[in-house]
Amino acid sequence: MCPSPSSSNDALSVASLADQIAYRLRADILDGKLPFGARLQHEELAARFGVSRTPIREALRQLQALNLVELAPNRGATVRTPSRAELVEVYELRAEMEGFACALACDRASAGDLDELERAQERLTQAVAEAGRIDDAELDAAVTDANTAFHALIHRAAGNRRLTESVQGLLHVFPRDLVWRVIAHDERALTAMNVHEHRSIAAALRARTPDAARALMRDHVRGAGQILLAHLDEQRFWG
Repeated sequence: MCPSPSSSNDALSVASLADQIAYRLRADILDGKLPFGARLQHEELAARFGVSRTPIREALRQLQALNLVELAPNRGATVRTPSRAELVEVYELRAEMEGFACALACDRASAGDLDELERAQERLTQAVAEAGRIDDAELDAAVTDANTAFHALIHRAAGNRRLTESVQGLLHVFPRDLVWRVIAHDERALTAMNVHEHRSIAAALRARTPDAARALMRDHVRGAGQILLAHLDEQRFWG
């Protein structure tokens, strides 16, 4: 028996709402607005988005499929906390993938791509120079935006969609900018190091030296992972 037009429309409406809610919650998790371990109460989410609990349940199932949320009987939904082993695996893979993206970009980037990359680098330099003159929230946003743009431009210039999608999948586990959000506002020297490393990567891309660009990016990502791991161990993040 085929569903009636009204029931089909209702199902589509719920699915559409669930997609929108999942998108918003995913962004909040990846931006750190919903931290690891945060409880996601159906009632609170329904009130926040002005919907019934049905699309909320579907949105949370979507996030569970992305390994962003855990659903447990009698405990409800929580933002999933990745394990220490996952962090190590993610940064090992990211170092190789983003290094490979740099090597590809050396051959494929246009002059315009390289100009845009250097502008993103200058935005990062300017943001770091503003430390102490603007509040932490504004500084965090400026650094995060510039850092994200820098890496995204390299992925685009690499011209390999599957590679980009693979890196994005890893960022669902530990967002790229987590190092900044967790550590860098306490250690300004790390931001200066980040600026220096980005500048070196941009110069290698401009010089069209794929081996150098690949090695620099690989070391950059590995270093970020090591810093993050040491900090989380010190904070007894995993208990």
